[in-house]
Amino acid sequence: YILTIEELAKACASTAVICSAHASLCCWCIYAQGTEEQKKEYLPDLCSGKHLGAFALTEANAGTDSAKQETKAVLDGDEWVLNGTKVFVTNGGYADVFVCFAMTDKEKGNRGITCFLIKKDDPGLTIAKVEKKMGVCASSTVTLVLEDTRIPKDRVLGEVNKGFKIAMTGLDGGRIGIAAQALGIAEAAFDETVCY
Repeated sequence: YILTIEELAKACASTAVICSAHASLCCWCIYAQGTEEQKKEYLPDLCSGKHLGAFALTEANAGTDSAKQETKAVLDGDEWVLNGTKVFVTNGGYADVFVCFAMTDKEKGNRGITCFLIKKDDPGLTIAKVEKKMGVCASSTVTLVLEDTRIPKDRVLGEVNKGFKIAMTGLDGGRIGIAAQALGIAEAAFDETVCY
């Protein structure tokens, strides 16, 4: 995986980060924490490339401290109702599946975060803004808004109030992917420098 990201980044940093976020922040989280039914529903299309995955954790007031996030999920019968805004969602403009985090028990801080699987056509999900970036421009980075987005109970990934660990585990792999991307960019830059 790392060798693949490194080699992709030598030619295109955007392609490398698209693949890295898709694999480590979406697919891995589902593979590691999903039920057998969730794995069968999501992973075949994600792993074949038919679908693209994204990861929605960061908020305007909650970057490194996810306990400050304001996105919340409330159980209403057999459905969760999500409301909030996520920023800097890599792959967000084209994603079919979002691994998304919301507070289900604010008083518990990080121990009150739950992970959800959101589909791009879920009512109430909108792309509010596409970021204009200085580089890695082929990678879609967006602001995601959830307004009374209702999803069935079986779309909780892992356990209720155990989402923080899922986020941190996914980010561990994501950081390795970004390091591989940086290495590939540096190797390509060095090769170009030698030619020059």
